[in-house]
Amino acid sequence: MILLSKEEAISLVLSFSKNNSISSKTKLNKLLARLNLFMIPIDIDFDLNKYGSYNAELDCENTDFYEIYEYNWKGHSNEGLKLTQKGKLLSEQVIEKILNILNPDEFKQLKESIYSLSILPADEISEDEHGKLLVDTEDRHKLVNRINSVCIDLLDLNESASQLKEDNLTELRLSALIEYCFSLSKYLKDKRFKNLEDRDYDYDSRMIDYYFLYILEKITIPFIKEQLGSDVKNGVEINKHYQYFTNFARKKYVFSLDNPDLRKIVT
Repeated sequence: MILLSKEEAISLVLSFSKNNSISSKTKLNKLLARLNLFMIPIDIDFDLNKYGSYNAELDCENTDFYEIYEYNWKGHSNEGLKLTQKGKLLSEQVIEKILNILNPDEFKQLKESIYSLSILPADEISEDEHGKLLVDTEDRHKLVNRINSVCIDLLDLNESASQLKEDNLTELRLSALIEYCFSLSKYLKDKRFKNLEDRDYDYDSRMIDYYFLYILEKITIPFIKEQLGSDVKNGVEINKHYQYFTNFARKKYVFSLDNPDLRKIVT
């Protein structure tokens, strides 16, 4: 099971950033949240507002793995975060972990993405995030279409899952992934985004709701369709998708396999 701790996730992001440093707490929040697009679950809870993903308790602090540095910008004193030697060692251990779920091309894309974002101003990172997740009010109709499309696709895929063999462990896991994603899509539509079309709706969801919806549409549903049409199933990739959704949700998300009331939520 992969679920990166706060220290592991921050060390990883710093190791990929320019000069192994990040210039502000705001930018740190946004780069950590971006790990979701690579299906890397982290043990940090984010909210979402018009400025992008954030965790109010996540702050620049000195640890064995990273430390605060001060700099002046336009006449003002600012604080950033930079990696220590112990942090570099920790990031190497984390990389070994995530190489179990990312192929070489995906790992290269991860490094390049974090580096390129680390040299951008925080507001540009927010704009990019909002564009992908369809957070802004002018994209509301696109978000509604995304939710409806995801739910319809997963309804069809859930029905198609009956063809999978119950005595084959890999196909059984694929079936479990489809069932979980189908129930998750219903939860997102019926609970988390139920007031989306109301005029007064304004970012009334946690950040992970938007990321889950994006990943379902752009990554997981195409993968499931490809797997259902293939005679050879990719057990490693199936497990990556399943572990991402379930591990991220396990501790703090209502839609969690550890929630004894989960069945009530999805019925």
